[in-house]
Amino acid sequence: MTASTGRNRSKPAAGTPEQTATAGKPAHQIPDIPRRLFFLTVGAGAITTGFQANIALDARLTERSQYRISTPDNEENRTAAARFPGKTWYLLGGFRVSYRDAGRKLDALQPAMNQRASASYIGYSNEGIDVAQLFIAIQRDVYARQIDTVYFYGDSFGGMAAVVLASLLTDIGVKVRLIVMGSSPSNVADTLDPGKEYISVAGKVVPYLGLLGRLGAGLWGGLSNPNGQGMYDAARSGVARSLDLNNNSLILSTTQATFLQAFPHQYDGGVPTSTGIGLLYDPEDFIVDARLAKQGWETLMPRNPHYAYDVPHTGHASPEIYPDIYRTALAVVLDKLDPLPLTVKPDQPIF
Repeated sequence: MTASTGRNRSKPAAGTPEQTATAGKPAHQIPDIPRRLFFLTVGAGAITTGFQANIALDARLTERSQYRISTPDNEENRTAAARFPGKTWYLLGGFRVSYRDAGRKLDALQPAMNQRASASYIGYSNEGIDVAQLFIAIQRDVYARQIDTVYFYGDSFGGMAAVVLASLLTDIGVKVRLIVMGSSPSNVADTLDPGKEYISVAGKVVPYLGLLGRLGAGLWGGLSNPNGQGMYDAARSGVARSLDLNNNSLILSTTQATFLQAFPHQYDGGVPTSTGIGLLYDPEDFIVDARLAKQGWETLMPRNPHYAYDVPHTGHASPEIYPDIYRTALAVVLDKLDPLPLTVKPDQPIF
């Protein structure tokens, strides 16, 4: 009898092809759907909260003007208020014009404005432009100061807002004597500024940029305009400018851009035909096509008295830079559209 060796040990039987293919693989597990859904929900909530905080921080970094109406307390304004009781000017700032810059524009124009009324300016809210809230702020001021006649000065974009507000004020019995367009476009087609591209995408993109968008815009602005600085210094100064409290929030700029793009559909035609329309433009304005803008306002309000006065070589909406030119222009417009009544009877010849 022959002894058995290791070579004669029996081998395990080969499995079926299906068993061989699945050998060494873990068993199939059912995915934990509720757990994944929970984490997806939490992640989406965190992203949404981050976006909201990003936007809120941008608004908090800017001056909270909240449609504040400011009437400078100076001798000139007090004299005008006594001389013309029940009358006032409201200056509305332009696109991306901060509350303090609107005040500087009023300082430049006040001597001419005071020839008809006291003068005030309005700051928009950095949470976004809301015409209804802006109207409420004016309505409260009108009642508090017993105003019955209003003059509007619209600085660029402010001219559009003034037209809509004038119609609302007329509905509550307040007379709007004059609306002066300081380089105001009559619709978005009048704008020549390359920033027009910003207007076309503002409502879709900018609301989500917030603080990060502000910092990015400042960084890009510093690097693209270094003004002789090194790249690091230019970037740092650009970011510093973006954090300036005097700047408007991106939300305000966005809502202004949306308003501009939709105008004149917001205007209901309610401005009385007795309201004069003054038109102050530089024929070589590089932001607004002066010729098209003037034609647009005359088409929109064809029965209102219009008077155009050129302010050449002043650029776009710049009374704070060229105060003498703008004061003269405003005085001429007032004399044409709202002449003062004669206070002294002219001498009559005896024979």
